[in-house]
Amino acid sequence: MGTTQRWTDEAVMLESERWVHVPATSILTENGERLLVHPPSRRGTSRVWRSWPTRGRAVGLILETIEEVRESGGGRLVWHTGDGASPPFMDDLLSRHGFEKTEDLEVLAFELGDDPRPRLPRLDGRDLRVDLVRDAAGLREAHAIESRVFPHSPELTDPEIRDYLRDVEAPWSRKPEPDYADARTLRFLAFVSDPVNRGERAVATAGAQVVGETVRLWGAGALAEHRGRGAYRALVVERCRLAHALCATLALTKANTATSVPLLRNAGFRPVASERRHALQIPDEDRPTTSPTDHRQRNTFNHYKLRQ
Repeated sequence: MGTTQRWTDEAVMLESERWVHVPATSILTENGERLLVHPPSRRGTSRVWRSWPTRGRAVGLILETIEEVRESGGGRLVWHTGDGASPPFMDDLLSRHGFEKTEDLEVLAFELGDDPRPRLPRLDGRDLRVDLVRDAAGLREAHAIESRVFPHSPELTDPEIRDYLRDVEAPWSRKPEPDYADARTLRFLAFVSDPVNRGERAVATAGAQVVGETVRLWGAGALAEHRGRGAYRALVVERCRLAHALCATLALTKANTATSVPLLRNAGFRPVASERRHALQIPDEDRPTTSPTDHRQRNTFNHYKLRQ
């Protein structure tokens, strides 16, 4: 590819719209108005990834979704809005119904190219070592760090551990997977030297998902006492490098405008769109214990079958 831009903004936006996370044993509801994912555990966070109601139906859809989450035992509802995720009027309506905007995000893209050696973001990882997580112990360590950095992180389940180990142990290939349902999830840890114990200590973690020729970069965070040492930078570069070895030619991320966006733009990522996330706590009172309704599907969603 050289330096020629291959990924147009329209192509990047299509990849952004395909980005929907469906955890193992989760419950998904999709129709023409909304895509909703419930977590496998009660009191967890449900998430509306896409919503496209008419203005006349929007309020009803919000109220119906809140009630559906309440009936399923959910404790928190996160609603995504923005370019490719919702009509413009959804932000104001969510605010009127008790949602609090928790994040402003930019959809950022970086072209890795299809040459044998990737183009990599202009970031310096300093003296940190970054490794791919390859076993259950490392995955639990990464999740422990993630839970300290992001308090609303869901619990790590045994099915998720099994799925992850299957992905990481699968044969590595430079041939892109033809089906968007065949995604490979990878987790990484960043280590610093620990002179007291004469070894190393994991201080940061990040995730990536390789889907076709796109690597989705998510969940990067460092322990508070170790920030400012280049862990975030090192994790970005290593995820891109390894994903390129799996045939990724595009790195895609949805970055917080207040923290990550300036660094990533300076590193060569280009902005493509903006999104926002809104959260609502679901009260405990009168919470029924009924199971989800029959029309939901358990983890059968194909990531590429979104709104056309």
